[in-house]
Amino acid sequence: MAYNLDINAKDGSNPAATAKSLMNDAWASNIDSQTAQQLTGLTQIRQARLSQQQREVATLTTQYGADDTDVVTLNTSIGVQQSFASVLGATRDIATIAAPTVPANGWVLHGHVRDNKLQPIATLTVCLADEQKNFLSAYGYAYTDATGYYIITYTPDPSAPAPAPLSAYLEILNSSGQAIYIDSAAFTLTSGTSLLRDLLLTSQTPLGGPPPGTPPVKVPKPKKPAGSGG
Repeated sequence: MAYNLDINAKDGSNPAATAKSLMNDAWASNIDSQTAQQLTGLTQIRQARLSQQQREVATLTTQYGADDTDVVTLNTSIGVQQSFASVLGATRDIATIAAPTVPANGWVLHGHVRDNKLQPIATLTVCLADEQKNFLSAYGYAYTDATGYYIITYTPDPSAPAPAPLSAYLEILNSSGQAIYIDSAAFTLTSGTSLLRDLLLTSQTPLGGPPPGTPPVKVPKPKKPAGSGG
Protein backbone atom coordinates (compact mmCIF):
# COMPACT_ATOMS: atom_id res chain seq x y z
CA MET A 1 0.00 0.00 0.00
CA ALA A 2 1.18 3.56 -0.62
CA TYR A 3 0.05 7.11 -0.05
CA ASN A 4 0.66 10.31 -1.97
CA LEU A 5 2.41 12.69 0.39
CA ASP A 6 -0.40 15.23 0.17
CA ILE A 7 -2.95 13.02 1.93
CA ASN A 8 -4.86 14.73 4.73
CA ALA A 9 -5.75 11.75 6.91
CA LYS A 10 -2.97 9.94 8.74
CA ASP A 11 -3.01 7.80 11.84
CA GLY A 12 -1.59 8.83 15.20
CA SER A 13 1.78 7.17 14.58
CA ASN A 14 2.60 9.74 11.90
CA PRO A 15 3.97 13.28 12.45
CA ALA A 16 1.85 16.09 13.81
CA ALA A 17 -0.54 18.40 11.98
CA THR A 18 2.07 21.14 11.62
CA ALA A 19 4.38 18.79 9.77
CA LYS A 20 1.55 17.57 7.55
CA SER A 21 0.69 21.16 6.71
CA LEU A 22 4.31 21.79 5.69
CA MET A 23 4.29 18.80 3.36
CA ASN A 24 0.96 19.80 1.86
CA ASP A 25 2.26 23.31 1.19
CA ALA A 26 5.35 21.88 -0.48
CA TRP A 27 3.23 19.53 -2.59
CA ALA A 28 1.08 22.47 -3.68
CA SER A 29 4.21 24.54 -4.47
CA ASN A 30 3.33 27.07 -1.78
CA ILE A 31 6.86 27.05 -0.35
CA ASP A 32 9.28 29.47 -2.00
CA SER A 33 13.05 29.10 -2.31
CA GLN A 34 13.77 31.20 0.78
CA THR A 35 11.47 29.06 2.90
CA ALA A 36 13.07 25.92 1.44
CA GLN A 37 16.48 27.20 2.56
CA GLN A 38 15.06 27.85 6.02
CA LEU A 39 13.76 24.28 6.09
CA THR A 40 17.26 23.03 5.28
CA GLY A 41 18.68 25.04 8.19
CA LEU A 42 15.91 23.87 10.52
CA THR A 43 16.56 20.25 9.52
CA GLN A 44 20.24 20.65 10.40
CA ILE A 45 19.34 22.17 13.78
CA ARG A 46 16.96 19.28 14.50
CA GLN A 47 19.63 16.73 13.57
CA ALA A 48 22.14 18.43 15.89
CA ARG A 49 19.60 18.39 18.70
CA LEU A 50 18.91 14.72 18.04
CA SER A 51 22.60 13.88 18.26
CA GLN A 52 22.86 15.71 21.57
CA GLN A 53 19.85 13.91 23.03
CA GLN A 54 21.14 10.53 21.85
CA ARG A 55 24.44 11.16 23.63
CA GLU A 56 22.56 12.20 26.76
CA VAL A 57 20.35 9.12 26.75
CA ALA A 58 23.35 6.82 26.25
CA THR A 59 25.06 8.34 29.29
CA LEU A 60 21.94 8.21 31.47
CA THR A 61 21.17 4.63 30.42
CA THR A 62 24.66 3.55 31.45
CA GLN A 63 24.30 5.26 34.84
CA TYR A 64 20.66 4.59 35.74
CA GLY A 65 19.31 1.92 33.35
CA ALA A 66 16.80 1.97 30.49
CA ASP A 67 13.78 2.17 32.84
CA ASP A 68 14.86 5.42 34.50
CA THR A 69 12.22 8.16 34.17
CA ASP A 70 14.61 10.62 32.55
CA VAL A 71 15.79 7.98 30.07
CA VAL A 72 12.21 7.11 29.09
CA THR A 73 11.33 10.81 28.70
CA LEU A 74 14.39 11.45 26.54
CA ASN A 75 13.69 8.42 24.35
CA THR A 76 10.13 9.68 23.80
CA SER A 77 11.46 13.10 22.86
CA ILE A 78 13.98 11.54 20.47
CA GLY A 79 11.19 9.65 18.71
CA VAL A 80 9.21 12.86 18.21
CA GLN A 81 12.28 14.73 17.00
CA GLN A 82 13.15 11.96 14.54
CA SER A 83 9.62 11.97 13.09
CA PHE A 84 9.59 15.72 12.67
CA ALA A 85 13.11 15.78 11.21
CA SER A 86 12.02 13.18 8.65
CA VAL A 87 9.04 15.32 7.67
CA LEU A 88 11.24 18.39 7.36
CA GLY A 89 13.63 16.48 5.12
CA ALA A 90 10.82 15.20 2.92
CA THR A 91 9.29 18.67 2.72
CA ARG A 92 12.63 20.17 1.75
CA ASP A 93 13.07 17.54 -0.98
CA ILE A 94 9.62 18.24 -2.42
CA ALA A 95 10.09 22.01 -2.30
CA THR A 96 13.52 21.96 -3.94
CA ILE A 97 12.90 19.52 -6.80
CA ALA A 98 14.05 21.21 -9.99
CA ALA A 99 11.39 21.41 -12.68
CA PRO A 100 12.33 18.79 -15.30
CA THR A 101 12.66 19.63 -18.97
CA VAL A 102 9.65 18.29 -20.84
CA PRO A 103 10.33 16.99 -24.39
CA ALA A 104 8.29 18.33 -27.28
CA ASN A 105 5.04 16.31 -27.43
CA GLY A 106 6.31 14.25 -24.49
CA TRP A 107 5.84 14.18 -20.74
CA VAL A 108 7.79 13.61 -17.53
CA LEU A 109 6.79 11.59 -14.47
CA HIS A 110 8.99 12.02 -11.41
CA GLY A 111 9.03 12.01 -7.62
CA HIS A 112 10.32 10.19 -4.54
CA VAL A 113 9.51 6.84 -2.96
CA ARG A 114 9.80 6.61 0.82
CA ASP A 115 8.98 4.13 3.56
CA ASN A 116 6.50 4.68 6.37
CA LYS A 117 9.16 6.55 8.35
CA LEU A 118 9.70 8.94 5.42
CA GLN A 119 13.12 7.47 4.69
CA PRO A 120 14.05 7.21 0.98
CA ILE A 121 14.07 3.77 -0.63
CA ALA A 122 16.79 3.20 -3.23
CA THR A 123 17.11 0.69 -6.11
CA LEU A 124 13.40 0.23 -6.69
CA THR A 125 12.08 -0.01 -10.25
CA VAL A 126 9.31 2.41 -11.18
CA CYS A 127 7.32 1.78 -14.36
CA LEU A 128 3.88 2.06 -15.91
CA ALA A 129 1.31 -0.68 -16.43
CA ASP A 130 -1.96 -0.96 -18.34
CA GLU A 131 -5.37 -1.94 -17.01
CA GLN A 132 -4.41 -5.63 -17.12
CA LYS A 133 -1.28 -4.73 -15.11
CA ASN A 134 1.01 -5.45 -18.07
CA PHE A 135 4.29 -3.51 -18.19
CA LEU A 136 4.08 -0.65 -20.73
CA SER A 137 7.60 -1.06 -22.07
CA ALA A 138 7.20 1.68 -24.69
CA TYR A 139 7.45 4.30 -21.93
CA GLY A 140 10.52 2.94 -20.21
CA TYR A 141 11.20 2.70 -16.50
CA ALA A 142 13.39 4.28 -13.84
CA TYR A 143 15.31 3.29 -10.72
CA THR A 144 15.10 5.18 -7.46
CA ASP A 145 18.43 6.67 -6.43
CA ALA A 146 19.90 7.07 -2.94
CA THR A 147 17.38 9.85 -2.19
CA GLY A 148 14.45 7.74 -3.42
CA TYR A 149 14.08 9.94 -6.51
CA TYR A 150 12.99 8.60 -9.89
CA ILE A 151 12.23 10.20 -13.24
CA ILE A 152 10.62 8.73 -16.36
CA THR A 153 10.81 10.86 -19.50
CA TYR A 154 8.79 10.01 -22.58
CA THR A 155 10.27 11.48 -25.77
CA PRO A 156 8.19 10.79 -28.90
CA ASP A 157 9.05 12.01 -32.40
CA PRO A 158 8.81 15.82 -32.08
CA SER A 159 7.67 16.16 -35.69
CA ALA A 160 4.71 13.82 -35.20
CA PRO A 161 1.34 14.95 -33.86
CA ALA A 162 1.08 15.07 -30.09
CA PRO A 163 0.03 11.65 -28.76
CA ALA A 164 -3.26 11.22 -26.96
CA PRO A 165 -3.23 11.40 -23.16
CA LEU A 166 -1.99 8.17 -21.60
CA SER A 167 -4.04 6.42 -18.95
CA ALA A 168 -1.79 4.18 -16.88
CA TYR A 169 -1.03 2.70 -13.47
CA LEU A 170 2.17 3.37 -11.55
CA GLU A 171 3.93 0.18 -10.52
CA ILE A 172 6.90 -0.29 -8.19
CA LEU A 173 9.05 -3.42 -8.14
CA ASN A 174 11.76 -4.52 -5.72
CA SER A 175 15.28 -5.57 -6.72
CA SER A 176 14.00 -9.08 -7.45
CA GLY A 177 11.48 -7.77 -9.96
CA GLN A 178 8.50 -8.46 -7.67
CA ALA A 179 5.69 -5.91 -7.60
CA ILE A 180 5.37 -4.26 -4.18
CA TYR A 181 2.95 -1.51 -5.21
CA ILE A 182 0.55 -0.75 -8.05
CA ASP A 183 -2.06 2.00 -8.33
CA SER A 184 -5.64 1.03 -7.57
CA ALA A 185 -6.87 3.60 -10.09
CA ALA A 186 -5.43 4.89 -13.33
CA PHE A 187 -3.96 8.37 -13.70
CA THR A 188 -3.34 10.42 -16.83
CA LEU A 189 -0.13 11.68 -18.42
CA THR A 190 -0.59 14.48 -20.95
CA SER A 191 1.81 15.73 -23.62
CA GLY A 192 3.75 18.84 -22.68
CA THR A 193 3.41 18.38 -18.93
CA SER A 194 5.36 17.03 -15.98
CA LEU A 195 3.71 15.19 -13.11
CA LEU A 196 5.19 14.95 -9.61
CA ARG A 197 4.19 11.87 -7.64
CA ASP A 198 5.75 11.26 -4.24
CA LEU A 199 4.76 7.99 -2.59
CA LEU A 200 4.92 6.52 0.89
CA LEU A 201 5.09 2.73 0.92
CA THR A 202 3.48 1.33 4.04
CA SER A 203 4.72 -2.14 3.11
CA GLN A 204 7.39 -3.62 0.85
CA THR A 205 5.87 -7.10 0.89
CA PRO A 206 5.50 -8.51 -2.65
CA LEU A 207 1.94 -8.41 -3.92
CA GLY A 208 2.13 -12.00 -5.11
CA GLY A 209 2.77 -13.76 -8.39
CA PRO A 210 1.09 -12.95 -11.71
CA PRO A 211 -2.07 -14.79 -12.81
CA PRO A 212 -1.50 -18.33 -14.15
CA GLY A 213 -0.01 -18.29 -17.62
CA THR A 214 1.13 -14.65 -17.38
CA PRO A 215 4.89 -14.21 -17.80
CA PRO A 216 6.58 -12.15 -15.07
CA VAL A 217 7.62 -8.60 -15.82
CA LYS A 218 11.28 -8.53 -16.78
CA VAL A 219 13.04 -5.21 -16.25
CA PRO A 220 16.79 -4.94 -16.94
CA LYS A 221 19.00 -4.29 -13.96
CA PRO A 222 21.07 -1.08 -13.75
CA LYS A 223 24.32 -1.22 -15.69
CA LYS A 224 27.56 -0.71 -13.78
CA PRO A 225 29.48 2.45 -14.64
CA ALA A 226 32.37 1.93 -17.05
CA GLY A 227 35.55 0.97 -15.24
CA SER A 228 33.81 -0.20 -12.05
CA GLY A 229 34.93 -3.41 -10.48
CA GLY A 230 32.92 -6.51 -9.61
